[in-house]
Amino acid sequence: MKITVFILGLFIIIFSLTSVPLPAVENINASGSDPLFSSYIAPYERSNYFVDEGWRLVYFNDHEPLKLVNESAGELSVAFKLGNVVVYNIDDFYKKPTVTCSYPDSFILEAEPFVGLKVVLQFAVYSSSTALGVIDYKNETKNDLMLYFIYGNNYQKVQCLDVNPAESFTISYKEPGKGNYFQQDALEGFREKRISTFRFNKHIYSWGAYPVYKNMTSIEIAEKYNYLNGSTPGEWSELACSFALNEKNGQFKFCKATVQEGDENEKKSGELAGKIMELSFAEVIGFNREKLGAIPSLKFKDNDEKLLYYGGLYLGRQQFLPGAGQFPYPYYVFSREPTWGWGHEGQVFHESLSMHSIALFDPELAMNSQRNFMVVQGKDGYMPYRVGAYFTRTFPANGEKTTSAPFYCWTNLEVYKLAKQSGRIADNRLRKYLEDSYHSGQKFMDYLYATRDKNKNGLLEWGGHTLLECVRDYLNAVFDLLGEAPETLNQLEALDLNCMVVKEMASLKETAEILGMKKEAAEWDARVKAAADLINRYMWDEETGFYYHVHKDTMTFKTPGGVSLKRKEIIGFLPIWAGVAGKGQAEELLAHLKNPDEFWRKFGIPTLSAGDPYYDPQVTGCCRWNGPVWITWVYPVFRGLLDYGYRDTAEQVLMKMEEAMIFQLKRNHRLWESFSPDFTQLNSPKNYIWDTLISRMIDLVRNRG
Repeated sequence: MKITVFILGLFIIIFSLTSVPLPAVENINASGSDPLFSSYIAPYERSNYFVDEGWRLVYFNDHEPLKLVNESAGELSVAFKLGNVVVYNIDDFYKKPTVTCSYPDSFILEAEPFVGLKVVLQFAVYSSSTALGVIDYKNETKNDLMLYFIYGNNYQKVQCLDVNPAESFTISYKEPGKGNYFQQDALEGFREKRISTFRFNKHIYSWGAYPVYKNMTSIEIAEKYNYLNGSTPGEWSELACSFALNEKNGQFKFCKATVQEGDENEKKSGELAGKIMELSFAEVIGFNREKLGAIPSLKFKDNDEKLLYYGGLYLGRQQFLPGAGQFPYPYYVFSREPTWGWGHEGQVFHESLSMHSIALFDPELAMNSQRNFMVVQGKDGYMPYRVGAYFTRTFPANGEKTTSAPFYCWTNLEVYKLAKQSGRIADNRLRKYLEDSYHSGQKFMDYLYATRDKNKNGLLEWGGHTLLECVRDYLNAVFDLLGEAPETLNQLEALDLNCMVVKEMASLKETAEILGMKKEAAEWDARVKAAADLINRYMWDEETGFYYHVHKDTMTFKTPGGVSLKRKEIIGFLPIWAGVAGKGQAEELLAHLKNPDEFWRKFGIPTLSAGDPYYDPQVTGCCRWNGPVWITWVYPVFRGLLDYGYRDTAEQVLMKMEEAMIFQLKRNHRLWESFSPDFTQLNSPKNYIWDTLISRMIDLVRNRG
């Protein structure tokens, strides 16, 4: 009875999609070659830091099976057998899988493995520790259907704790802490050992565990699984279960529930799995429609752009976790799947540029994320480099703590404007947020001028661990010339920092104006003009028509040793974003920007001019700032172009960034920390939160529907 009600409810939802305003990517038909973002993570409302498993759908690689992948928890795949014939890899399917509905935490997929066998897979990552899958099948052939459910793990060896043929099997494995979840040796409350129960609504016909898990052909699967011997020895990498699905129309339902060893036990994971099996997919769809219903509807250039737009917003929402520890509000990490320790500890200002996109549909969430910074701000105005529920990172160097690159006040103001525009938050609450962010930002500016202007000439130098504080933390053309010691790197009057501070003070001026603080607004205006004058006096080079750092001892573009600092970096365009450049200077910068031998590359604006001998367009790992394209820098340049009236150029910049991202989504269905300006090959961190900025860029160019 429950299954009948579930199927009826699901079909009602699917067939009603055409008559209900679509808040997200529904009623689509995304093949493996469409740019669908296919990673799925539980919403923060049902998430937890200590056990957190997201999944990636692989439905696009012909030489692999239809599978769900978690980088450390393993892979789930299925094979279908009719008579003596097995279909496993996607290139064997009669009709390949297509995704018909996609949300941040769930999807619906249709496929025909055989002529006469149709399947619909619904999958939801319900919580950090649970996931639910449902396969509805319609078998129009004369043969009975056998389904193989396969768990594999090449990341680590796994142990089987129990097999209950009537309904489940339970396994154990480890989730590495240091280096994967966080950077320190241990975290109170975190335990590496995981216990997972897989629960089914069908009796397990046969099962067996094997030492090696690898891609196999359908023939190899048929031979290997012809007899599953029931053995589950010691440690292994693959476990297969078979299920006899003899009904012509039926449903195969499964779930995975995971707990930490120590605060729960095997029985608890089984109880949790039992509860998840009772969930309805209709509940998942209803939740997403409520939470994503405010996503602005745009008039997209094409369907590829639409999928990229939603994929970017989905990625941004996925990275949030609920308030915990020192954070009263939800906060984000850089990536939840895959998880990597450097970015899994909490928030940083330049990653918080992502709130410009989150505020498009959930301004409350974006405001609360920014409020977390206010909670941990020091009395002297200092902001730690990174903060999370359980971590505060200051990275002391050269006798001072490292702070974060100042994108703070600009983001606070942008979030306020989008919240105001949404009409969803009461005016008194908006004003309180603006007042709090103003006072916090004022304190932060006071801190920067007290600690980052050592020679008190009005121009600021990066401090603390300079490479971290300035964001561009490795393979940086100018800093690599000067050496690695903080006391050496801090010798520059930093172009990027001074432009950021001008933008911060301009944002505080505008905030003061909104709050009716005329005197304060006038004071900020004077400070903005004074700082802009200093940038133009010392950092603009008439000879090359570009902005550069200057050395604080020489106040020129050369170090005391005669090393030239004239290296054309993307930060040379920040004076447009900060409103510092005059019209003539902006025109000269535009000529550099649109020069294909410098910055006008196939896949976007590189961080270093292609004409520089240090330029390297290859993305061979994290943190390359000598050529790769980073959207966190492209975005301010894009905004500056819009502000200066270069709308056509801004749209062209958007098109290049879209081309880079859509190319990757069509082939691996992921978004990346950075992109090559010239090539398609990448090897950088995956599913990075600031890629959500592409959605704000699209929103600023496309008309609202």
